[in-house]
Amino acid sequence: MKVIHLDDLHTARWSGGTTTQLAIDPAGSLYADRGFRWRLSTAVVEEEESIFTPLPDYNRLLTTRRGNLLLKHGAGEWYELTPGQIASFDGAVTTVSQGQVTDFNLMLRKGVVTGEMIMKRISGCTSESRAVALTDLFPSWNEAPSDSVLGLFLSDGNSVTLRGADMALLHMGEISLFDGGSEFAGYWALPSASCHIIGVRIDHI
Repeated sequence: MKVIHLDDLHTARWSGGTTTQLAIDPAGSLYADRGFRWRLSTAVVEEEESIFTPLPDYNRLLTTRRGNLLLKHGAGEWYELTPGQIASFDGAVTTVSQGQVTDFNLMLRKGVVTGEMIMKRISGCTSESRAVALTDLFPSWNEAPSDSVLGLFLSDGNSVTLRGADMALLHMGEISLFDGGSEFAGYWALPSASCHIIGVRIDHI
């Protein structure tokens, strides 16, 4: 397990607000070069209306952490995205949004990787005996192959302790990454209070 802490993250400006890269593969890749296989990020949308950066080589998954967002892809109809709902769309299609939100993004290179994103709510635990097994939250992910990447992002709440082969404290805005289902299956989550966790699974094609 690898935990990426807030001190490790860099926030940059984009046309509609700010974006914070959480993880990118291969490590050390530059988003601007468009040579990465996948990228995880969170963004603050400050403009009331924004046009997404064209990414013709990528599929995208998006949810909001705070606030509701209106989205329109190409000539399609407007629809509302609320926290926990997942939008899946082609980065080649012109996408427009309306609303000031904090969101969470997964970019997946076409023909190279696939992925999924799920938000779960966990109640606070008063003792370790009530810790939640990660495979209870995401039952099928223990079957993920060793070259898959599984991630847990603390979307809101104070902190979550992850216990397994080692122990780590995950604060809001931080993410933990696991190599495949066998590592993921050995961990439990002990949140200090009720919170929302976004689970991410990335599989190589």
